[in-house]
Amino acid sequence: MTRPIVFCTDYGVADVFVGVCHGVMAGIAPDARIIDLSHAVPRQDVVRGALTLSRATPYMPADAVYVAVVDPGVGSERRSIAVRADSGALLVGPDNGVLSLAWESLGGVRTAAAIEDERVTLSPVSKTFHGRDVFAPAAAHLAAGFSLEDVGPSIDADALRVVEMPGPMVAPGAVGTRVIEVDAFGNVQLSARPIDLESAGIGAPLTVSGRTVPLVGIFADVAPGELAVIVDSQGYLALVVNRGSAAQMLELKAGSAVVLE
Repeated sequence: MTRPIVFCTDYGVADVFVGVCHGVMAGIAPDARIIDLSHAVPRQDVVRGALTLSRATPYMPADAVYVAVVDPGVGSERRSIAVRADSGALLVGPDNGVLSLAWESLGGVRTAAAIEDERVTLSPVSKTFHGRDVFAPAAAHLAAGFSLEDVGPSIDADALRVVEMPGPMVAPGAVGTRVIEVDAFGNVQLSARPIDLESAGIGAPLTVSGRTVPLVGIFADVAPGELAVIVDSQGYLALVVNRGSAAQMLELKAGSAVVLE
């Protein structure tokens, strides 16, 4: 049975890149269902791409082939890889860490291979569009039944590039966090969870940037335009504004430091 393909890139939708990759995959594996996870990862933001992919894994088909293309090193010496996770899912993309949070959430790496076999890539391979020439065709061949061994030589899983997310710094009365992500609504996801507040001995309300902020269950627990902290759908603490943008209000972006007191 043909596997579904989960497709994630920083290509956007204004150009033909996504459509061309769809065409390549459809030509190789016409029965494969392609799930467009996101093509709005910030350009060349490998960490954001890794987060986006990993957060989807609990909700994707168990036998999915994930293909992620956020690839600022395209055409360089960085490897093109395919990975079999312990869950049995397959992942395809550049060896720059963009796949690493996803394979971690899927149980870790069971085996990995470098994509080098000319049977699973287009020819010639361009130096600037590996999404079309390497990753899309390799993912489609894997979805259609190729084994990992068919794409190229095995590689040491310990040598694969990974991204690491910053954890919170917990002290009595304070939790130091980083902004993991700001979504399109301006909600600010932090690197801390409720258990970190408990470890610091902090209860509601919280103090953030000199503001007293309630810890609430849903957006509507505060009036429109008011700032609050909630536990988001991934279980992280997030700064939100009911019908507004917490990122704009507090002038925060991914990587910004935030102290909860």
